Amino acid sequence: MLLITCPVTRTDELVADRRIRSVTNHPTHVALSVECPACGSVHVYRTGRRWEQARAAVAAARPAAELTHA
Repeated sequence: MLLITCPVTRTDELVADRRIRSVTNHPTHVALSVECPACGSVHVYRTGRRWEQARAAVAAARPAAELTHA
């Protein structure tokens, strides 16, 4: 079982393993494609220490002006 947050409805959903459509292993993260019980769409969730480090590095490299307009 997985606990996900649906980006469409913004609700937390408990998802059975059978709803996982694919698992892809990347050098920086693992990507899970999960069928959402709330909205019926397939969402991609990424996890991994290196993924978070890469996201933090990109966020730190952005100028402050970009962050206020995003």
